[in-house]
Amino acid sequence: MTRTIKFLMAAALLSLPIVSNAQTENPRGIYRLMTLVGKNGEVNSPYHQYKVCTDSLTLMVVFRNNSFSISNNDRMVFNYTGSEPKSEDDKSILIYDSNADHFTEKWWSDYPSHMIFPNNDWCLEKYQSGQYTKESRIAFDAMTGKAEVDAGNPLTGTWRFMGYVDEIRDIKKELPKLLEKYPKSKYFNSFYVFSPKNCVAMSGNGGAVSEITYDGKKAFKVGDVTYQVKWLSKDRIAVEEHIDYRTDWQIMERVTDGQPPLSHISSQYIQRGPRALR
Repeated sequence: MTRTIKFLMAAALLSLPIVSNAQTENPRGIYRLMTLVGKNGEVNSPYHQYKVCTDSLTLMVVFRNNSFSISNNDRMVFNYTGSEPKSEDDKSILIYDSNADHFTEKWWSDYPSHMIFPNNDWCLEKYQSGQYTKESRIAFDAMTGKAEVDAGNPLTGTWRFMGYVDEIRDIKKELPKLLEKYPKSKYFNSFYVFSPKNCVAMSGNGGAVSEITYDGKKAFKVGDVTYQVKWLSKDRIAVEEHIDYRTDWQIMERVTDGQPPLSHISSQYIQRGPRALR
């Protein structure tokens, strides 16, 4: 009987899934800064700061109310390094206690009089995945292609902002010029993501989250401003905008390549090198 019980117990243990508690993985995904360990010990982060960790680069996204900034200030890929520097003179960023759920960033601070960061000492930032404010969840859903759309309203979805045309009658003549110049224009990789209740405008340097309401597919309202829409084709629209005493038209083209805005924005940093958009 005893031998039978031991055999059954061993078989049951072998059939259980193996759970990895490894804290040495490379962080990959979107992580929110939860706490800082600085000169005053560990404190809750006063910053609404996120790290977007990929195999190619690490982007930092900081939210202030309904707006956000995007930067490549780390200029490195966050891979596991361990918690100790290679030498006393090594002040490189360290990444450890890391997996899909969390990671710790250890960086050398030389801030002379910061209220949290120490001077000439290490500072720890602890990040966790799956933690969002209301605005950041809306923004990241838009950036990563998860924003909810309304199948009954063709305005909802992701649109690439191409540029301005002065007169609606000139669109046919001006559109080929916009398409030709777009990759080198200041509007390159600027997007609007329209969901049923929110509009997220974004570019390589940041963006904003706004509430939106629709008048069918002919117009939409952001705040107190109503924007009229002219459909140029199924995937191209002209949005009326009043600037000072004149009316301009924003030309937008639906994104149909299957890539979310964050992929397009990230490619700008990768193509321009580690100090891109500094």
